[in-house]
Amino acid sequence: MAGKKKLEKESLATFRRITRYDQMIASGTYPSVKKLIAEFETSEATVHRDLEALRNDFGAKKYLKYDRFKGGYYYSNPTFRIPALITTEKQIIAAQLVSNLLDTIKGTPLYKQGVEVFTTLSSNIEQDSKLNAKKLSNRILFLGMNPVEIKDETWSFLEEAMSKNRYITFDYKKEDHTYNICLKPYQLIYSNGMWTLYGYRTNPGYEGNKFFNLPSICNIIIREESFDLPEDFSYEKHVAGNFGRYVGEENYEFKIKILVNWKADYLKTYSWAPDQSFEEQPDGTEIMTFTSNQYYPVLDWVLEQGKYVKPLAPQKLVDDWTDNVINMMKMVEKINNE
Repeated sequence: MAGKKKLEKESLATFRRITRYDQMIASGTYPSVKKLIAEFETSEATVHRDLEALRNDFGAKKYLKYDRFKGGYYYSNPTFRIPALITTEKQIIAAQLVSNLLDTIKGTPLYKQGVEVFTTLSSNIEQDSKLNAKKLSNRILFLGMNPVEIKDETWSFLEEAMSKNRYITFDYKKEDHTYNICLKPYQLIYSNGMWTLYGYRTNPGYEGNKFFNLPSICNIIIREESFDLPEDFSYEKHVAGNFGRYVGEENYEFKIKILVNWKADYLKTYSWAPDQSFEEQPDGTEIMTFTSNQYYPVLDWVLEQGKYVKPLAPQKLVDDWTDNVINMMKMVEKINNE
């Protein structure tokens, strides 16, 4: 028993050294054998054994190289890192929960890559946990719309174009028409089951930041021309509010009257906009105010809250909400009279 514990302790010490070597090598500082010896105050023979283990047991054989001019080691693939060892109960549960979360992006190459990562990590998970991690992970679910299927070819073209900041052209099907789009591709955005390409459209007369749903994109061509990625390229730089995937040209000051306490308490748990506020009224209702440029998603959101809220501002929202309510009432009357 004592011999087994000693062996486990030595194995853990070896792993800690190798993970530290990995960090130093990946940092691009070209650590030498001498520097690695100093890091753990160990022998040269031990360092060489560790480096062999890094090559043969941790997947670095193809990438671990020695630069004789800089006198140290580096990875020929800058993105290579060894898989981390997951040991604690909470880490095990977190890893399994993240694997569950991957189900929300099925149908994309990103999902496949994620599964490969977790397959690699699974061999490094210690299962002698006090908590039943598998059972607990099955008790926590991530719900949402099933993601759309994305062709591998579409995904690969977009990844290449974005990595090289290259213009692309593609055909985009919308309703009964097909449009030829020229775009600076900025980001891929996932929202409510839909993958969307966000970028700057350059077609004359239609210039501006636009969204394109990936299932409607076909015949992608990566052009030779490249573009400079602007500092404010990110979708998050342009959106004001968390009501869905939409960026409007105008900011609105919204004011919503919440008619029942439990709905107000529920809405307060979310971050709808950075400047949101709730003010209790003498009659027990609450006024929710916020600024957003997501007008149409806000309109949909207000309608979704049904009889529990009433819009007060802007007047455009009041008018559109009233028009929707009246038309729904007419629809109900028509159905009842049939």
